[in-house]
Amino acid sequence: MIQNIKNQSVQKQKLNYFQIKYIGVCVLFLFGLSFSVGAHAGSDNLHLILVNGLAEKTVEPNMVNLQIESWAKATSAKAAQDLQAQNFNKIKSLIEKNKIKKEDFQTQNFSVNPESTYDQKTQTYKVTGFRVSHQISLIVRKTDEVGGLIDRLVSLSTDKITSSSSGVNVQNISWDYDKRSIVESAAVGEAVKAARLKAEELAQAAGVSIKAVHRLQHTSRAVMPQSPVVEMKAMRASDSSSLASTELSAGTVKVMVEVQMEFEIN
Repeated sequence: MIQNIKNQSVQKQKLNYFQIKYIGVCVLFLFGLSFSVGAHAGSDNLHLILVNGLAEKTVEPNMVNLQIESWAKATSAKAAQDLQAQNFNKIKSLIEKNKIKKEDFQTQNFSVNPESTYDQKTQTYKVTGFRVSHQISLIVRKTDEVGGLIDRLVSLSTDKITSSSSGVNVQNISWDYDKRSIVESAAVGEAVKAARLKAEELAQAAGVSIKAVHRLQHTSRAVMPQSPVVEMKAMRASDSSSLASTELSAGTVKVMVEVQMEFEIN
């Protein structure tokens, strides 16, 4: 009898413990839920003005990016590689004469590929030779010398395309400004001022006042000329031996910044 009373007492103590623990968990859950709802409610109660600001800066380019290809073709891969190597050495010599820095002269791609023709009689492809392609990127910082450099590079090409020939192709020309980040920083400041002014005008019209900046983000991009105008200078009549040279039109580099701002208002 005494043992049964003790067992019942222990069971009641365990039940009370679990009830207290369950109530505690419920209280913590409800407290966390009320805190979360309160935080969201506080965010939803914000009164905001959303505006954007634009700024644009235009600068004259002071550097040119050239993409060129040194190529060669021959009946064997080894002969084509040798021709291309000779061509590449001539390119390096021109680069050194134009005082282009080593870090501004870089190989982008190198490939050796067979060339073939289709034989209708045998209905098979026949290898006729090999073509080596060496793609190079150049940064020319003396923009007024780019036209002459292009002329000298192209002059390395053989006069006629035969089974054994080589040359240089100018694949792309683009213009840039080496201090673009400084220009962008100045444009960001102007864009923020423009957005702030717009927000103040809206707040005044609505009869409210700006309290603080709630959120700010910005995007920027640069528009650089990719297709310059290429013209050939007319040969002077008094000098029939003079060669026509390439003249490039650089245009301008545009740096555009857009900011999005959210202002808290009273």
